[in-house]
Amino acid sequence: FSLILAIQILIIFVVAPLAATASASPQLIEMLRFGLAATTILIIARRLVVRAAIAFAFLATLLSTLQWRIGEPAAVITGLKIAITIAFGVIVSIIVGIATFGPGRVTVHRILGAVIFYLYVALIFAGVYRLLAITVHPSFASLPQDPRGRFSSLLYFSLSALTTAGNGGVIALHPLIQSLASLEAVIGQLYPATLLARLVTLHAAGSPQDRR
Repeated sequence: FSLILAIQILIIFVVAPLAATASASPQLIEMLRFGLAATTILIIARRLVVRAAIAFAFLATLLSTLQWRIGEPAAVITGLKIAITIAFGVIVSIIVGIATFGPGRVTVHRILGAVIFYLYVALIFAGVYRLLAITVHPSFASLPQDPRGRFSSLLYFSLSALTTAGNGGVIALHPLIQSLASLEAVIGQLYPATLLARLVTLHAAGSPQDRR
């Protein structure tokens, strides 16, 4: 969980902003996602079917990226890649959620898993916003036209909605997107106050030996 959280933080708060300013290569995000997938498969996923599902979702993402680079229709391939990326995030977040909220003693690693799950919510919603940005119109105002800047801006929009910190300058115009942003804000308010707080309370209530 510690390694997964470190990779996740690096992708969200370091690589994505740098990629938006052309200071980092988009391939670096793919490499980090590969590390995230490999770590999840090897450490968390116990069943062969689950490992195969995560590996297939990630492989499909890489193949769609390759197709886009060799000249396939950009809009179709971009939408396909985003959809597969969303599915990949959902699969991994479900596995993390099962490992975090399943039966057993509450440890520090479970709390880290809850934080990972929380950040995955932001990543999944960011993917949904990216997909809607190219499929519904009008979708957003003040959204950069450059795909690199668009990804970073929508990730920031998702984190801002999740934490209710503001929209970050990007404004949702379509009613469906506005509804999704409101749903994300509700999740962002209830999740730390209920599930995450419950895990921390259970961990604090354990014996000193358990906490170690």
